[in-house]
Amino acid sequence: MSRNIREEILIAAGDLVQQKGVKATTLKDIAEKVGISKGTLYYHFASKDDIVFEIADQYLSRFTNNLEEWIGPIGSDTSVEEVLQVVIENIAGFEARGKLHLYLISEAIMGNEGLRQRFKLKYEEWLILVEDTLKRVVQVTPAELRVLSHLVVAMIDGFSMQKLVGVEAIPMEDAARKIVCQKM
Repeated sequence: MSRNIREEILIAAGDLVQQKGVKATTLKDIAEKVGISKGTLYYHFASKDDIVFEIADQYLSRFTNNLEEWIGPIGSDTSVEEVLQVVIENIAGFEARGKLHLYLISEAIMGNEGLRQRFKLKYEEWLILVEDTLKRVVQVTPAELRVLSHLVVAMIDGFSMQKLVGVEAIPMEDAARKIVCQKM
């Protein structure tokens, strides 16, 4: 059976980034973990940034697909509170996403312009996805809908961070209920 070296590199690099962070992960570390030479690594990727971008693209696409999967079946007979609960619990509970998400965001914030642009585009996609879902179950103005989607996405990021640092009993259900109780 032939190896998919490129995929092995991405998996190894993703593991190392989660363990050590982007800056501390070297091409040598990645090559050693995969069991290849640095030359072979360079054959598949020109730089560490190329690897990080590919990891980010795969991760962001997978996350977007999961989001679509979780909220796709929601119908117009579902309450807003139920929609929020499904979105918040599934996404904030997606632990595999949490650490990598935070490392990539940190890298984007600290000056990696390529990652920042990728996140900016994906956040817009996620906002539209949440907005389209909420539109099915709540009657508000487009401006209120936009604000609500920003709140949901911000809550997801916040709950994910809280979960990673070990905050116990994150009140996701209460948060969903609180948003619903506000005048929309």
